[in-house]
Amino acid sequence: MQRFLRVVLMFGVLVLAGTLVNSGSFLAGADDRDNGDRNSVDRDNGGQDPPPQTLPQGFESTRDLLMDAHQAERAPKYSAWIVESSRFLRVPFRAFMPDRGDKPTVDLPVNVGIIKAPNGDITLYDSGWKQLAYIFDWNASCCWADLRAQMRAIGLDPDRVKRIVIGHGHWDHAGQLSSFPNATLYVQKEELKQIDFFLNYPTDFNGGHIRAVNTLDPLTNAQFGPPANFCARSPVCGYPPQTVSEILGKVLAGKAMIVDGRHEIAEGLVIHPAFRGHTYGSQLLQVHTTRGELVFGSDTYSSWEGIRDWNVANIQQTDSVQQFLAYEKCYVLTSTTPNSFNNCIAAHEPVSYSSAYPVTSNWWNIPSGNCSRAAELVLAPGERTHVPATPDRTPPAACVSTVPPHVVTP
Repeated sequence: MQRFLRVVLMFGVLVLAGTLVNSGSFLAGADDRDNGDRNSVDRDNGGQDPPPQTLPQGFESTRDLLMDAHQAERAPKYSAWIVESSRFLRVPFRAFMPDRGDKPTVDLPVNVGIIKAPNGDITLYDSGWKQLAYIFDWNASCCWADLRAQMRAIGLDPDRVKRIVIGHGHWDHAGQLSSFPNATLYVQKEELKQIDFFLNYPTDFNGGHIRAVNTLDPLTNAQFGPPANFCARSPVCGYPPQTVSEILGKVLAGKAMIVDGRHEIAEGLVIHPAFRGHTYGSQLLQVHTTRGELVFGSDTYSSWEGIRDWNVANIQQTDSVQQFLAYEKCYVLTSTTPNSFNNCIAAHEPVSYSSAYPVTSNWWNIPSGNCSRAAELVLAPGERTHVPATPDRTPPAACVSTVPPHVVTP
């Protein structure tokens, strides 16, 4: 009888366990993605499931990325430059790259990509600064120059700008959109959702600090600045009214393409999502050139050295796993050429405009550019160099930046 009861009890335990497994009760899900959607991944893509902690709506398999790289080999080749929209001064190095501490502070460029098609049309990747009071009145930066003037100074026609792809919507990357009224803005739907969510974040949570918008106190909407606040690296700092107005102005004027994930703009020009690599709607831009695929990354790729050494960089608002997954996208897209990660274009790499960052080694000070710099990354067949015959490569410390006149905007 005792043996019979033990068998019955064992059978009952097994049945109960089977019931729990079948119902899912009390068991952790096998799916560890963080948005709760277990059925949104396309499993017909070679049968490859995403690795842990990827976001389904931004996942691209290695196979897909390699396909984009190989398909681009038949695409037109583009020319590319970067210009320095402005320069952050005396940034605490560990606030930018926590794993590096070889010097207490660092100056960081704010790089804008300029991509020219064989027909002369131009695509911008990011659009630089606009809030001159933030830049100069608070002594946070130097070397600002108008982007249209910078383009003319290096021999490019700003009226040929047809598209502006913003890596994300922060003030130092989406600041001069209105300077190109005929250009179409490419922005991720996720970025617009983030802007809406955080600008309306309730101020009764932790005094509103999570919602904090650059230059405005979250509770009173009063203007303020450093040294007491100055963004204070709060989690959502970065969407001041002027910048939001520029982005939404494009949307409301019908001059925006709202993108949802990967998007092929043209042959050899492909947007790749990097959701939460810096902001919720961060995006990369793949560009086909004679040196292989360039991948522009804005603040998701803040530091090329970070990509090279697999260190997080500019961790404000960053999910470090998503940032590393975005690094991986560049490694895959550039793997068809020996240049590899050297073709990852960073927004704030400290050694930009020097041989220490190889792709930017052909640099010069922009004539009448208020100490800002440019670099010629690659030329398409038939495109003549825009580097001056005798380029000025005076070290930045020797240049004295001037404060431009304030631009009063509504």
